[in-house]
Amino acid sequence: MEEKILSPKELEERMERVSVSYHLIDVHRDRLSFYRLTPDDLRKPEFWLCNSGLCLNLIMDGELERAEELINAIPDQGVMKVFRAGMRLVHPKITCNEILKIIDYLRSIKTPLTHVVLTAGRPSVINGFGDFSWAAPFLERRKDFILDALSWIYEKALCPFIYEMFLAEYYYQQDRLLDAEVHVGKTIKAFDKGGESRLLFAALFLQTKILIAQGRLVESHSYIKNIRKYVKDKGEAEFSYNIDSADVMTAFYDGNLGRISRWRKNKSPDEYADFNMLDLYRYMVKMRCYIIEKKYTALLALAEKLRPLLEEGNRFMDLCEMDVLVAICLYRAQKKELAFEAFDRALKIARRRKFYRLIGDEGSAVVKLLIDYIKERGESSFLMKLLEIARSMAISHPLYLNDRSTTTEALSQREVEILKLLEQGKSKEEISGFYFISENTVKFHMKNIFSKLKVKSALEAVWEARVIGLI
Repeated sequence: MEEKILSPKELEERMERVSVSYHLIDVHRDRLSFYRLTPDDLRKPEFWLCNSGLCLNLIMDGELERAEELINAIPDQGVMKVFRAGMRLVHPKITCNEILKIIDYLRSIKTPLTHVVLTAGRPSVINGFGDFSWAAPFLERRKDFILDALSWIYEKALCPFIYEMFLAEYYYQQDRLLDAEVHVGKTIKAFDKGGESRLLFAALFLQTKILIAQGRLVESHSYIKNIRKYVKDKGEAEFSYNIDSADVMTAFYDGNLGRISRWRKNKSPDEYADFNMLDLYRYMVKMRCYIIEKKYTALLALAEKLRPLLEEGNRFMDLCEMDVLVAICLYRAQKKELAFEAFDRALKIARRRKFYRLIGDEGSAVVKLLIDYIKERGESSFLMKLLEIARSMAISHPLYLNDRSTTTEALSQREVEILKLLEQGKSKEEISGFYFISENTVKFHMKNIFSKLKVKSALEAVWEARVIGLI
């Protein structure tokens, strides 16, 4: 029988009628009803369409095999083949070849899906609902091909800007910050005008990361406020959790422990409750909280809970980030060999996919680990590039994931004031004139400061004072 070809508008209407937003689904009720279904039930037409919302919930709950079983029960023919293709596209285990086959099929019947979920509220496109980082090397070489492929799964007018967003995130990871800034700038107005809130969130957040990488932390705070205001105006509740988490990420860089602690206690995801794939970004933020709080056992337990789900879902970018955090945790717990094992796993992915910033952005938290690793395993251009980025971030943001394990004798008010003057570049002579005291008295104060902070120079004293939050 000849397939009936639906127009894009007809298909969109059909999908809207049968799809149920995952925000409105009673997850527990629907999951339990699905578990009671038999293989024969899954072949009945009444289940093909009404369980699309359930399929999305199963994916977000990490029940990938169940979701795949549900998708495979949809007939691979006629109109239902298009519906099946759309559900298959959002399954994390989909391979590059499967995506190409689906796009070829949509092209052959001249029926684009036009609105496949790319981010689902996560602050990234290349690592959104699915991990598309594998496609990054093709971005520059196969632009026309990628634009054509996107046009069959997204609105055609926005495809050039989605491509620009992919490029921007790829360039950022390669440490090509200027290129990333240029490309992400092209997308913001288009996503705003097109009402693409999810993509706009990803674009604005990438701008924030670029600002932080350039040492412009004060400006990044205003970007987070702008993102929050936009979401409030649009009424997009699905972003609030990840925006709160993005706000906490900026707090790590400026050492705002109060903001971090409040989020951790009141808004962080509970890893002992139901797992949700949309919370992956939030779990990574929570791991950083555990590092600051020295709850290393809790971090390792969370990592091992996530690992099989990330591996099954082919989320290599998340695996890389997670193993970097695991390595930092183990290194601080003085388990150097285990830290190196975790770092090996992260480096294997990062080297292959050119995730320079994914590791380098950890700044001061990863510098010592990298130096020790290079001393024992030998240097390479890749490792030296990572160290260069990490050092730059450590200099710009010394409070990031600050290890406050160093106990210091309390400084007097005068000693703190002298430290602040040293930070401003004042000489001993200028400081003595400022307080109407002799240079010898200034030297005496500085000697006490050096002793209490366990440093040997004014430069080291200023650095250490910033790290522990004295100035």
